[in-house]
Amino acid sequence: MIEGLERGSGLKFLEKDVKAVIFEGPSSSGFGDKPMMLRASYPPDVKRATLVHELGHRMNSQLRRRPSDLDEHRILFLYLYEVWENLWGKPFADQQVVIESGRKGLYDYDTAWKWSRALTAEQRAARFAAIVKENPR
Repeated sequence: MIEGLERGSGLKFLEKDVKAVIFEGPSSSGFGDKPMMLRASYPPDVKRATLVHELGHRMNSQLRRRPSDLDEHRILFLYLYEVWENLWGKPFADQQVVIESGRKGLYDYDTAWKWSRALTAEQRAARFAAIVKENPR
């Protein structure tokens, strides 16, 4: 999963250990010493997709300079679909977009995924590469 995220984003996953709590509540990436929180009741495919999603947020935390027109999820969605597709195939990635788009309440995933999917893979990759370029290592 980490290798897939690194290939898909061009970033390096900097953390060596990530603590996670499996519980019944909304998933979140945590940060630093704050553990990742992952929903226990998701089906296996959704658990895998969610783990990659949350690890992507943690990896993106190294991006200090961010475009003002993109929130955290839109930045992540510039490469997350391709990571899922490369790891588990197009049907898996398509299904996870449908599942995430159906989540309501905490964030408008549907609008963010529609925005991302309206761009070509090349456009998403170029936009993310430009963000990375603005964040020298």
